[in-house]
Amino acid sequence: MGLAAMTDDLDAPRDRVDLAHAPLFRLGRLTISPGIREIVHDDGRREILQHRVMQVLVALARADGAIVTRHELTERCWDGRVVGEDAINRILSRLRAVANGIGAGSFRIQTVTRVGYRLLAYHRHPADPAVRPAPRADRLPSRRLVLAGGCAAALGALGTFAWQKRGSGVAEEAARADVQPYMEQALAALSQGTPWRQDQAIALYQRVTSMVPDYADAWGALGNAYALAARYRSIAECHMYRAWARSAADRALALEPRNSFGRVALATARPAIGNWLGSERALRGAIVEHGRNVPLLFALAGTLSAVGRNAEALPLLERMESLVPRLPPLLALHIRSLWSLGRMVEAERLMNEVAAHVPVFLEGWFTRFYVLLFSGRVDAAIALAENRARRPEGVPDSEFDSILRVARAIRGRNAAASDSVVAEQAGRARLGAGYAENAIQFACALGRVDDAFDIAFAYYFDRGFVVPDLRFTADQPAYSPSRDRQTALLFRPVTRPMRADPRFDRLISDLGLDLYWRQAGARPDYQAAKAYLG
Repeated sequence: MGLAAMTDDLDAPRDRVDLAHAPLFRLGRLTISPGIREIVHDDGRREILQHRVMQVLVALARADGAIVTRHELTERCWDGRVVGEDAINRILSRLRAVANGIGAGSFRIQTVTRVGYRLLAYHRHPADPAVRPAPRADRLPSRRLVLAGGCAAALGALGTFAWQKRGSGVAEEAARADVQPYMEQALAALSQGTPWRQDQAIALYQRVTSMVPDYADAWGALGNAYALAARYRSIAECHMYRAWARSAADRALALEPRNSFGRVALATARPAIGNWLGSERALRGAIVEHGRNVPLLFALAGTLSAVGRNAEALPLLERMESLVPRLPPLLALHIRSLWSLGRMVEAERLMNEVAAHVPVFLEGWFTRFYVLLFSGRVDAAIALAENRARRPEGVPDSEFDSILRVARAIRGRNAAASDSVVAEQAGRARLGAGYAENAIQFACALGRVDDAFDIAFAYYFDRGFVVPDLRFTADQPAYSPSRDRQTALLFRPVTRPMRADPRFDRLISDLGLDLYWRQAGARPDYQAAKAYLG
């Protein structure tokens, strides 16, 4: 199992997990320090987990490969309190993200249907270093150690340039140097683009602001992290995160009136729809000062994609790839942008790269599937979905069965099968925002443009029926509140039939996209191409 340095405390599986007294242990190439909630990889990478995530990791590790039921998890990690399935699923989803990230090759979480969960750890190679105490949280890692950490370390090195300010006093510079590793870790976490990584970044920025309370960039970065996270939360959490973002931004601007991170936080602590111009201007201003800051570049590229300007987003994506090669969320956005621009040879190359290096990366897998499906390579998409060994973990088989029915209907072009699939997907659109996004595109691919518009008006404006904020299932706890819905899908090749329909003008007018284009003095790619063709 690769577990080591576990004391007798681990032999009491029904005991409550008390992180303060849980000893450090090994999982594969990881050293786990429960007391400080830190994971350290042998290559120098490190992550701070949320309290509950670390508790569940310890509880599963204690079982030494045995199954742990949901009831046992609540006894050990929630003090026996009654908690909803959504809460447990959220924690397990975050733990799986750790297993697929820093824990890749060290451990994975297996779901035993209707029974519980177990942690499967990989054996350490005999040459691996022996168990050693994890470095203290308040101790600075060496520059060599930081740079050895792959993608996270690369982001950290860039963060050094992004965060440090000129003209500070010696004492102030020393204080900022002390917190620099935390700023670097937060920058790397924020660049991953997932809700739980955003929470990790927020926790690290909070730590920095408590250590150096007059560090304007830290307050601005904290506000920016809150603002980004708000767009993926339930409506109640969304309002709370945005209030925290404004508060942190105000603190940054009080310390430094022209702080670019504070300005970005204020501009982005609003719903995405209708706020594209404010976000774009604030991000462009900050990037002038921090041109190597990947989260800022990523946010601007995402904003441009959302308003149909993928041609302008592409140079930003290429710049980011030169700074942090093979960052999975960046690769997925890059693939979608290339596909939207009809540059399929380049998109194919990147899809192969994602498949080779992060085959079970959930967003990368589904991006590959949909690009294949909607670009005439239906058989390849079906083969990908039928390959159970290469499916991303944590997604129920029923989800793959559903998209396979869509793919087979697209391949068969049978009217009855198409009607059945569109009806099924329209029903799923009533279950979650992510399902609705898929249903719009599926309907277009099957030639059902009327259905695509019906679902789109419900998705964006609750006309006809209400689309919930939850994106998919409680096992994948992510949200798209009504004013933070995705608009990039409106500019992809698969939705071209909608853009050719007169109802599209009404849709973009109601969304405010036409107003944005006028105020920005810009045109989306599809209008520019139309003008070019005469």
